[in-house]
Amino acid sequence: TFSLLSPGKMSRDRALRKQQQLNNLVAAVEKLAKPGDVIVDFCSGGGHVGIVIAHMLPLCQVVLIENKELSLMRAKDRSDELGLNNISFIQANLDYFNGTFNIGVALHACGVATDMVIEHCIKAQAAFVISPCCYGFIQNTVKFKYPRSHQFKEILSYKEHMILCRFADQTAVHLPPERKLIGKQCMGLVDLDRAWAAEGCNYSVQVTSMEPESCSPKNNMLVGTPV
Repeated sequence: TFSLLSPGKMSRDRALRKQQQLNNLVAAVEKLAKPGDVIVDFCSGGGHVGIVIAHMLPLCQVVLIENKELSLMRAKDRSDELGLNNISFIQANLDYFNGTFNIGVALHACGVATDMVIEHCIKAQAAFVISPCCYGFIQNTVKFKYPRSHQFKEILSYKEHMILCRFADQTAVHLPPERKLIGKQCMGLVDLDRAWAAEGCNYSVQVTSMEPESCSPKNNMLVGTPV
């Protein structure tokens, strides 16, 4: 799928890992999508995810949302090169998006952005496919309080949850294996909290790992569907 797109200035190794990440997300979206669905790629960047989805699912409408004008222009150029006519672009902070859609997708939505995307999807009663990132940036905001789920709130204080999030970021390739394993387990717990919070809003949620796990240190994937 990724071969459709020019990887730009990426090394071959990084381009391969990006391709593997995309394959995981796109495969999950393909399982959920029906003809006529509107699929929103949140924090779309240069459009790699949304463009591949638009190409693979010509009977669906794909909307890319990105607040950086340059990234959106690059995505539009890529889409024009491929002659896609089922794709549209919105330059906005994802907080301002207020449309109806069927599936929300986000690759490496940083920190609280993952929870914002989940919230948008729940509000629209849409399915979601999200790969979180930057767990260390998760913190209480005006809109979100952590932990998210009542199950976690019963056993973890906010401060303890923050420590969990800091450890969840300890997954970099150069770290010792035992440290990375703890990081991966903490990532799983942070995302389980998110999954249980969504399940409290009548969703069924799976937390899985991308394959192969080496495609990214941040290789968790949350797939949620309204029940």
